Amino acid sequence: MTEEREQRVRELWQELLEQGPTRGDIRFIIEKVKLLRGEAWQKLLSWGPTNDDLCYIIKYIESLREEAGQKLLKQAPTNDNIRLIIRSVESLREEAGQKLLEQGAARIDLRCIIRYIEPLREKAKRLLKGPREEILKEMLALVP
Repeated sequence: MTEEREQRVRELWQELLEQGPTRGDIRFIIEKVKLLRGEAWQKLLSWGPTNDDLCYIIKYIESLREEAGQKLLKQAPTNDNIRLIIRSVESLREEAGQKLLEQGAARIDLRCIIRYIEPLREKAKRLLKGPREEILKEMLALVP
């Protein structure tokens, strides 16, 4: 990008800031305008990003994925949000899987843990089987 174009992009950024950009505008800039990615990310952080904002960043902006995942884990993520972190942010998988187990993992969540998080795999497999299967297995072992 030429210096002239870079200057024009910065001028347009200032105009957008003066007009009051939406969250969608900021996310668009973070994704599409590398020159302004850091500034736009800081703007989003200053607003307090929503879970949707952070999920968008995790999905589309590899360079900010880990930071967005860390923030998302700290602000009441849904199970869907946590599964996204598990699939997309390798360094946060175990922490995210543990959080998923703590807040009540559904079958889809347990399958995600089994697929991606080796240290939690056996625990998730046991939970996936559920108590009903264990009761039936024990009952079968007791009858002739």
